Amino acid sequence: MLIKIQVSTLRAVFISLAIFRCLFFVFVPGLYAADSDLKPGDTIGPHNWQKVQGMVGENLLNRIKAGYSFKIKEPTHYQRLKEYVEATEKYSGKVGLDSNGELVNYVAGLPFPKLDPGDPQAGIKLAWNFYWRWLGDDYKNGGSNKEGRIIRYAIEKDGSERRGTVVAHSIFTRSRVTIDPKPVIPGYEHIDWMQLRADEYPRDTSGTTTLEIRYADPNRQDDLYIYVPSIRRVRRAPPVQRCATISPSEFNFDDINSFNGKITNFNYRFLGERKTLANFSQKEAPFRRKTGDYLPLDEGWEIQEVYALEITPKDPNYCYPKKIVYMDKILFEPLWTMIWDKDGNYWKESFVLRTSTRLLDGRVVSTTGTAVIVNVQNGRSTVLTSPRAFNQGYQGSFFTLATLETVMRGGSIR
Repeated sequence: MLIKIQVSTLRAVFISLAIFRCLFFVFVPGLYAADSDLKPGDTIGPHNWQKVQGMVGENLLNRIKAGYSFKIKEPTHYQRLKEYVEATEKYSGKVGLDSNGELVNYVAGLPFPKLDPGDPQAGIKLAWNFYWRWLGDDYKNGGSNKEGRIIRYAIEKDGSERRGTVVAHSIFTRSRVTIDPKPVIPGYEHIDWMQLRADEYPRDTSGTTTLEIRYADPNRQDDLYIYVPSIRRVRRAPPVQRCATISPSEFNFDDINSFNGKITNFNYRFLGERKTLANFSQKEAPFRRKTGDYLPLDEGWEIQEVYALEITPKDPNYCYPKKIVYMDKILFEPLWTMIWDKDGNYWKESFVLRTSTRLLDGRVVSTTGTAVIVNVQNGRSTVLTSPRAFNQGYQGSFFTLATLETVMRGGSIR
């Protein structure tokens, strides 16, 4: 009788584990890469979509099943900038975490160059590596485009499109490694970064300008000021505004750079290492695509090794209950992002194609080429082409309310 009970108990356990595995794979798409013998030159399409199952988002996988095809190409790899590596070697040995997960003794470079997957703090350490990855001491979004601005296409479910252009400037006042003063601009030790962003087209949003300031103090919320041309006033936006979509698009303020939230406002879980399809050598920016669709026609995809990081908010009212970011293991740049709603339903997926640009001294570095976000629930998508021009030599005084007032009087941040 005892043996029968044990056997039946084991059978129940195995059945429960099997059910759990099925549920896990259903509700966490893209988390585990399928075993694959993919190699450069292979064509992926509806005849062999299984080869990339788990290496792309759920929505893109469905598009492949429905007919989208592409070639696998040789992977492109970039190394970290020499000055950034030197700063890492100089400062990382003293970096630590306090009881709240806040960085201690951070100056510049990569906070945690030796990431141990078995470390119970691996998630928060990976989040800080992502936050302080090298993005230049400053940069102009879209600065290396022919137009010198961000090019955005908001695509509706019916295929209709709305084109927009945006000018954006960003500066890091801390963690500087290439432009003097470094590693921090005197007087700005309390600020991590600042950004100015202005819509130029279409006309109904033209002139709308935002100033965003991220403070180093974990208990101090961001400042977000918006100049609204229709009322000719500058308004300070409440923190909840970060969850509002940047119209007309499916991005919100915390979707910028895939995850732009304040690190200490979230919890993190390191999900391990994976292989995903990515593109570090985008040929055309913007890439060629069919009108009304967000998929590139002439761009191949490559296999890249990534870290997977699960992000959940401490605030139960935050817009995204769960986000998973897949970032490459060298530059910590986001390649895929997947988002779920409060009911556990798949909500949005985003991927970033990367390209190259040159610094003023001629060195070639990696930069964002085109970012795509798809809302799988409402059928809308946004294609944003924004290769950066790094190290523009901005002054901290440019990122002030005085600049918004200049725009209000008819000036420009271009």
